[in-house]
Amino acid sequence: MAVHDLDMTRFLVGEDPIDILSVGSCHIDKSIEVLDGSEAFDTAACILRYPNGVQAMVDVCRQSSYGYDQRAEVLGTKGMIATDNVYPNTARLFKTDFTGNADMPYDFFLQRYNEAYVTETIAFCESLVNDTPVPCTGEDGLVALVMSIAADMSAAENRWVKFSEVVNSVYCSTPTECELVAQSDVFPEGFRPASDATELLVPDVDAQKEGKEARSGWKTRVAKFLRKNK
Repeated sequence: MAVHDLDMTRFLVGEDPIDILSVGSCHIDKSIEVLDGSEAFDTAACILRYPNGVQAMVDVCRQSSYGYDQRAEVLGTKGMIATDNVYPNTARLFKTDFTGNADMPYDFFLQRYNEAYVTETIAFCESLVNDTPVPCTGEDGLVALVMSIAADMSAAENRWVKFSEVVNSVYCSTPTECELVAQSDVFPEGFRPASDATELLVPDVDAQKEGKEARSGWKTRVAKFLRKNK
């Protein structure tokens, strides 16, 4: 529900986060409570911690009765910068009982981000024509996915979850895999699993073959014994 929002915090901070704490609940559509995990949430909140000390907070809800509400604020020691919602026009009303925008914000993401989609399409085409890297890499998408999985895990287990835990659980089914991931640059530093492997383990094909033959021979002997003693 918040993969783009989590990705945006990483973009705004300019670093890879360390861990995340998240909670979720269902307040609007009770029919989704039967779904698994975070699919049963229509409202959620997350806190992310970054190496430079920055804390990022994300709150999301599937429903907004007053339009498509997406805002961002960055608070610093010398001030704050904020992005507001986008409205169809700049008209504002000033009355005895109301002061504010004459219209509600755009109520659909295609309206809200029309120019953004044009910009990213142009950037992608320029990368193809000029044979240059795209602004958003495959690593960016992979990291955002790991962040989302960690958020789900945090909500389910009610604790802070390090992003390296997710990578470890997905890619470290064997010491060999864990060592390879730890040494590669597929993930940023804080997302790589810790590895205590002292050597790169390679499957011993001969040993596996001998074990298979031994098991096969044992089954053959048992079958002969059963036929003989019928």
